[in-house]
Amino acid sequence: MAFVLDFRSFPVTGGPLAYAPVTWDADLYGIPFYELRCDGAVEDVERALPAWRQEVQNQGQPALAFTRIQPSDVRLAAGLSAVGFYPVETTLDISLPLRRFVRIHPNSAGARLRRAEAGDVPALVAIAEETFATDRFHLDPHLPTQLSDKRYAQWVERGFRDGDHLFVYESTGEAEAQGVMGFYLIRGEPGGEVDLSLAGVATRYRRGGVGALMYEAMLEMCSEMGYRVASTTVSTNNFDVVNLFMRLGFVIRSARLTMHLFIGPQPVR
Repeated sequence: MAFVLDFRSFPVTGGPLAYAPVTWDADLYGIPFYELRCDGAVEDVERALPAWRQEVQNQGQPALAFTRIQPSDVRLAAGLSAVGFYPVETTLDISLPLRRFVRIHPNSAGARLRRAEAGDVPALVAIAEETFATDRFHLDPHLPTQLSDKRYAQWVERGFRDGDHLFVYESTGEAEAQGVMGFYLIRGEPGGEVDLSLAGVATRYRRGGVGALMYEAMLEMCSEMGYRVASTTVSTNNFDVVNLFMRLGFVIRSARLTMHLFIGPQPVR
């Protein structure tokens, strides 16, 4: 599923700051969403952002803006905070050359990974709705939890519809124990880098090592499909997943701090 944004510079064409409406989140939450790029100096942020915020606020409805910056850029974070931004999440961009991947756990004879079919999607959507709780959408008190759950469910549905590689991880043991345990959604063309976009494990199978087995099976599958490098973005709020990726051999390429700004209809004071 392609996520393409149309950025517009401000306060003038070619200016140091830019914003883009995020239509898919706006459609879901029912309020405008914007991504900001703050590539200019702190002085540009302090001068231009208050006017942009007022312009959005004058629309008379709530809105949410977000931006991603280097965690070490304390001056920029302070400038954004002065306008009303608050930190919600630090993410790590991590990667692993697949030639270096080595399984930690023995292959599980009682489970398999296979491409999802249309009939699998409802079960995978249900897992997506119950999996996520520590991401920036669930942690921001201005956003309804049930809609944040639905956001990830829609991600699975749209990914399957748009031709991304969606996989089912299922038990193949005794008949009474058979069933879908989790899913993995990946993007990218074989021969290059694969984006491990989204994964989830059903509640009943958590804390039993299923997640580690599924992640390993997915990396093996990616290698067999011809990918050379696996990469993903993971939130530092999710310690279990960060630790799992580190055990699997992933290394950190970069880190980003995401900050939100909730804009209400009340005047700026």
